[in-house]
Amino acid sequence: MSMALLIFLVLVFFLIFKFTAAFTAIVAIIAGTTTLSILVSVWLGTSYHLRRSGYNPKSAEETYRQVDSDLNQIVGDLQEIRSGLEAAESYLRDVEFLRYARQNSKTEN
Repeated sequence: MSMALLIFLVLVFFLIFKFTAAFTAIVAIIAGTTTLSILVSVWLGTSYHLRRSGYNPKSAEETYRQVDSDLNQIVGDLQEIRSGLEAAESYLRDVEFLRYARQNSKTEN
């Protein structure tokens, strides 16, 4: 009797485990298929909308390169201006000193 009960319990646990594994696999397949379908739909919808609105990846890349080139040119110009200001700084200090020196000499007289 106890041997039959043990076999019955093992068989029940085996069937429960088998059906649980099968149910988990079915849920995973359904979830994966749903996720994949949603991602593909979003990708196709986005691509369609971008094409309809005139987006062109090559022109966007070209625009990016042009903006990058313009920014590099601006940085170069700013560095050139900075070096020019550094060269003129000593002359500007001399001129400012002379201006104050002239004012002081007028007040002393």
